[in-house]
Amino acid sequence: MSAQTYIQIKLVLLAEQSRTWSLNPVKFRFFKKIRELEVKLLETTHPADQLVNISGLLDSSFVKLNSAIAKVEYFNKSINLVINLTAKDKLPEYLIANTQYGVWYYFYNSHLERSSRWAGIQEFNLNQNGIVSGVMVKSAYFKQDRYLWISYTSKQCLLSKTHDNLLWKMLEFISVLCQQASDYETGKKFIQHRHLATLVDKLIYIDSICYCALVTENFLILLLGFLATHLKRLINKLTVHKQWVLLKTEKNPIDHFSKTDQSKLLYAPTKGFAADPCLVEEKGEQYVFFEEYLENKKRGRIVCAKLVDLESLGNKVEPIPVLERDYHLSYPFVFKDADTWYLVPESAENRSLDLYRCTQFPDQWEFVKSLLTDVDAYDATLHQYAGRWWIFVNIRPHLSSSPNELLYLFSADSLLADQWRAHPANPIINHADKARSAGALFEKDGVIYRPSQNCAGSYGRGLNLNAIIEWNEQTYKEISVAQCIPSGRASLEGMHSISCLGNTIISDGIYTRKRWRKA
Repeated sequence: MSAQTYIQIKLVLLAEQSRTWSLNPVKFRFFKKIRELEVKLLETTHPADQLVNISGLLDSSFVKLNSAIAKVEYFNKSINLVINLTAKDKLPEYLIANTQYGVWYYFYNSHLERSSRWAGIQEFNLNQNGIVSGVMVKSAYFKQDRYLWISYTSKQCLLSKTHDNLLWKMLEFISVLCQQASDYETGKKFIQHRHLATLVDKLIYIDSICYCALVTENFLILLLGFLATHLKRLINKLTVHKQWVLLKTEKNPIDHFSKTDQSKLLYAPTKGFAADPCLVEEKGEQYVFFEEYLENKKRGRIVCAKLVDLESLGNKVEPIPVLERDYHLSYPFVFKDADTWYLVPESAENRSLDLYRCTQFPDQWEFVKSLLTDVDAYDATLHQYAGRWWIFVNIRPHLSSSPNELLYLFSADSLLADQWRAHPANPIINHADKARSAGALFEKDGVIYRPSQNCAGSYGRGLNLNAIIEWNEQTYKEISVAQCIPSGRASLEGMHSISCLGNTIISDGIYTRKRWRKA
């Protein structure tokens, strides 16, 4: 935050820790040790709550919270904002009365839990799909605290990943909110704007959730839930084989969206998997571009096949290689502009978002330029609207955060522009159940729809259809109008991409079977 041009840290207030005889610190240390053990034995992550010495990074003064120096020398002058990083609720009145933008603080579930130490632990151990979190403000303008930000974060496969993903994601919120606040003349107007912007999210993710009482006091429930979650994960890993395949149906994509999981199998490779279909038409022939995952190389490449061949030959089809690199490629977004075909694959492993031009359809492509660089960008989806080109793309802010939860929007005057402007509302979506793109936008009866993935609880859990209700260079709003969550029908356990061309729908799905059964 200290590197941002709109933020200047003037003072760090040190709160005294109150003595407690609760068993919570003991239980917290126990689960912290479990997280550390997971990192050593199962999967490396970067702890978000690891203590570091920041004194060398700041030129600010350090004084005690209740010190008269803070009240007299600082808060009678130009302190605009206080960020409360403790779990304390009762603060000196001068912090609230003399702060233009109020006192901001994080919360970590729908009970508005203030302590980051328990972030995600209860939800993981009780096998809940996601965690509600956000930022609230206490100000002199309103009697009750107001919401500035509400987010929904997915439970990960490990407790350590769940905890760290949530905290690294939350780190983004304060800097984004500070940037937005700098555009308002008064703190009151900013708080009113942000509170109104969160009303729908508050209704969906907080008010409508029948949330069980906090069970952080019940150590046995948390421990049994943790053991059951890991036992289930181990059993699935040893006994279940999963494969992504392509599916097809001929239905109205709006009316049939919730039943997309009832599509028929189109293509299942003999090895590896096929996913992320993109259906296009050229000279009266329909082609499906998709990711082909190569097990021997442990990475994906882009291939294509004629739809008629996939329908008639099934897994006997040999897809045509389109693009292969020494890093993973997936989500081929293929589109036409001015009679020229272009391709933007997902290449987050290369930390770039690259544009390719077709020189001979469908398998000859040349690199044009990088649209975005030095960024972990996932599933970029482009669309021309209101005289501009737009990129919807998920960006992972940290190595230990999920790529499925923060959707960003960029725009430019032309496809080949040197600079793409970030939307002022970024990230435009911050919920795990609908952020990540699932295919090209399409229009029906004057409404533009954005398909998205539902990654709450697991990656590729299902699909959402979102109707865009407001979209310009200042605002972006959408509402979810349909959902498709496979429930194991015919062993189909998940979906995460869909492509529509008229009433032809090509999607992907993950089929599961016991390892001792033949495919």
